[in-house]
Amino acid sequence: MVVDAAALAERSRELEGRPPEEILAFALAEYAPRVAISTAFGVEGCALVDMAVRLDAGVKVFTVDTGYLFAETYELVRRLEQRYGITVERFSGSVSREQQEGTLGERLWERDAERCCALRKVEPTVRAVRGLDAWIAGLRRDQGPSRAGIGILERHDHDDGTPLVKVNPLACWTRADTWRYVVANGVPYSPLLDQGYKSIGCWPCTRPVADGEDERAGRWAGTANAGGECGIHTLSARK
Repeated sequence: MVVDAAALAERSRELEGRPPEEILAFALAEYAPRVAISTAFGVEGCALVDMAVRLDAGVKVFTVDTGYLFAETYELVRRLEQRYGITVERFSGSVSREQQEGTLGERLWERDAERCCALRKVEPTVRAVRGLDAWIAGLRRDQGPSRAGIGILERHDHDDGTPLVKVNPLACWTRADTWRYVVANGVPYSPLLDQGYKSIGCWPCTRPVADGEDERAGRWAGTANAGGECGIHTLSARK
């Protein structure tokens, strides 16, 4: 199993530019059975689920339910489970939405988006990947500056220092590549993506994107973290 940083970097270079299906096949074989796909059900995650199920019908898929997801997201989960015969494992924050609002007040995302994301997204993600050797995600380099430098394979660590390999099979793909795959294979996707949304998160912090805007411009718009990251993909802001 490839986890050593140097060996991982070399293998990542070898996989550079290879089809996502090949990268997925490597990850699912190399890190089985302690490997899973995470998705928030953007178009990339839907494409990954379709590819992965073709390779392994029993692939593990998980998501983080923040308590603030769009109704369309919950419905899409149901459709994907039905279509592919999978069960998406759901992780929620150890502090419930009701507890958060009772202790920290309502609309925390307006006052401290980083704290809200730490409670609703990062903390449950840390628990979701606990015990995994590899974690597959749908990041692409062309999604914005914060993702431009991602590798195909990346070394992260669990809280106890044991290795966690992050796998980004779509890193080299463009948005157009992703949509071509989804359309060609009839992959279910969120109707919000036909309504101007390009990146979908929690309903209070996500808006449609105007023509010419970066596709992540609709995330946390109007805050200091506009178009940025919530910390899930680096496991930052864990507390």
